Amino acid sequence: MRRRTFGAAALALLALAACTPPPRPAPPAPAPPPAPPGPTPFTAAEVWTAQPGLVLRGDSGAVTLPWAFMRMAVLRVDSAELLVRCMVCRGFPTGRVAKSAVVHEVRTPLEARQLSLADFALAVREAARRKDVPALRRVMARDFVYSLDFAEGVLETVAAWQGRRASDLDRLPGLLDRGIASTGGGGVWAAPPEFVSQRGYPDLRAGFRQGRDGWEFIFLVRPEL
Repeated sequence: MRRRTFGAAALALLALAACTPPPRPAPPAPAPPPAPPGPTPFTAAEVWTAQPGLVLRGDSGAVTLPWAFMRMAVLRVDSAELLVRCMVCRGFPTGRVAKSAVVHEVRTPLEARQLSLADFALAVREAARRKDVPALRRVMARDFVYSLDFAEGVLETVAAWQGRRASDLDRLPGLLDRGIASTGGGGVWAAPPEFVSQRGYPDLRAGFRQGRDGWEFIFLVRPEL
């Protein structure tokens, strides 16, 4: 009797085991988070000094670039430095500078007016190069001056740029590339530096100042023809 009872119990256990589903596999481990994006490759072919007094460190010495916004060609890109050549310096000196010491990212003048003077100058330079007068108008001072006889006004300036002073905008990028210097009064910065250093400078000059809403373009003047 005991054998029969034991056998029946064993058969019942076997039947129960046969009806029990196999254990579910453990869920897969969650995928690791994506790796953060690497730094954006530096691709600019030219850069400009962000501040006055940038030092080019060469193998045989150093050269100080005295003005903000002096144009340099990029010869080589390293991890944190650039090998550059100053394209507006006598002798075209070559040296290394930190990436953080230059500007190269172009924005609209309206976007750049809250940034540094060099950022703003780069935005104005690009707008002038593209003849984007509407972009320039947004950051021109109401009393913008375009003639040594103190002819002023935004609409009058735009009309002059579309007429007898059309070449002024063509020359503005190269003018700014030579550097921007403080005039020493009223918070005005001007290009080229010769306008500040040479008494009676006779050629085209451009000026900027910080206003209530940020940097503004205040003059692009040359002597009357």
